[in-house]
Amino acid sequence: MKIAIMAGGMGSRLSNPNKPLISICGKPMIERVASTVSVFGKVYIVTTARHAEVINWSRKHGYEVLMTSGAGYPRDVLEALHMIGAPILFMPSDMPFITRELIRKLLAMSAYITTPMVTLMHERDGKTDFTGISLVKRLVLTQGIIPWTSLIIPWSIELLNINTRKDLELAYSLCGK
Repeated sequence: MKIAIMAGGMGSRLSNPNKPLISICGKPMIERVASTVSVFGKVYIVTTARHAEVINWSRKHGYEVLMTSGAGYPRDVLEALHMIGAPILFMPSDMPFITRELIRKLLAMSAYITTPMVTLMHERDGKTDFTGISLVKRLVLTQGIIPWTSLIIPWSIELLNINTRKDLELAYSLCGK
């Protein structure tokens, strides 16, 4: 399987376009994600031309870089999908505590779902939200979108997505900083 780690966002809430390179527990977040998911297949780093530091880090560590237009997450996902094809697992680059066990569970549950895409969502404090983790089994577009099924699981620290200063402080506290 192919794994695309999405690393092309603006990082605006943290005022850091190189957010994937922020060190959590001694390693850049993107490295933590890549090392976790690499056992499932070939890892690609999906980013944009404006992320020179992410590009340089990725190439230095032996990852193939896919350049997208940066027109937004859904568009960048489709661009990456057209570049390397399905099946492909999309992962966020800013989820440093993700585990192989959680990914294995997602893959196992997805085996019984027939829609072209399975998206993992979480429920936290009575609200449901996307995690940024999606498995695209095959490229099928219906009115410009890939039909999907959402799997909703309770939020856990594995799903901590670093978007705000509060998220970053929580991550540092988990490292003992």
